[in-house]
Amino acid sequence: MNAKKILAGGFIGGITLLIVNFVISAFIMLVAPYDALTLGGMRPAEDPLMLFFFAYPFVLSFAAAIIFDLVKDALHGPPGSKGAVFGAALFLIYTVPSVFITFTSMDYPAGFYFENLLFGAVGFPLIGAIYALIWEQL
Repeated sequence: MNAKKILAGGFIGGITLLIVNFVISAFIMLVAPYDALTLGGMRPAEDPLMLFFFAYPFVLSFAAAIIFDLVKDALHGPPGSKGAVFGAALFLIYTVPSVFITFTSMDYPAGFYFENLLFGAVGFPLIGAIYALIWEQL
């Protein structure tokens, strides 16, 4: 494992996912608005643990960077293609089942599901491309 590449990929990917999350959330609020803090099972906004919500993209990115480091040799083609394939795999393995479970078990607004689908569809191929470039350049 290459710790330097994993650290770089984790930080850059985390920042990227955080930005993607904010942009997609803003777009969804224009198209299908909802208030996440009123959904069942959510902590109140004043709860200090809610600050960890902003760590989520970084936790996800570091975990994905470790996985990318393990599977990079199985991916073929130029870096952009490797990243897109890895991102598509993350989308299929993580986003699709997560949205399916949430959709079938919880009665949330449509915007919630669309936001999660868009986050995975845009964010994961993007961080996959970032990882592929980092592993190629560093």
